[in-house]
Amino acid sequence: MKIKYLSLLGATLLPVMTGCASTPLALSSVGPEPGRAAGSGSNGRLQVFTATQQSTAIGDIGPASYFYPHTGYDISQDSGVHLKFVANHMSDMDESPDMVKLPAGHYTIVAESSCCGSVIVPVVIENGKTTVVHLDRNWWPPNHTPLNQVVFLPDGEGVGWSGAIATAP
Repeated sequence: MKIKYLSLLGATLLPVMTGCASTPLALSSVGPEPGRAAGSGSNGRLQVFTATQQSTAIGDIGPASYFYPHTGYDISQDSGVHLKFVANHMSDMDESPDMVKLPAGHYTIVAESSCCGSVIVPVVIENGKTTVVHLDRNWWPPNHTPLNQVVFLPDGEGVGWSGAIATAP
């Protein structure tokens, strides 16, 4: 009798779980920090703190060392044309996400978040500014920041500054 109910429960949950895993979560647009002065340059920059994965480096002597490089992600133009894949680390021991230069405009990234799996994030790039996307649960906006200036994951973790308040075309 118990096996019948467990089988029924498994058959019910499996489509739900695979549906969530295969459909990326779409977030609101993320842009550069509001009020920050633009630097010089004809491009903007994008830095994405994606989920990390454990990497092990075994030394000649002594115990293994563990590193947590960020996972790669895809960048597409606003029109949907794939622009590039960003590995987001230089080696298995590199724990700093890549800084990507892009012309000002609107783009879409598809990346892994620490809590929600694959996510789709529209991003706004402005000349001389850096747009930072936090998908690794390690960013909090300053106290007293109006909620409409921040993009959040469903679990309440901050992702970045709202692209709706950015000034890019």
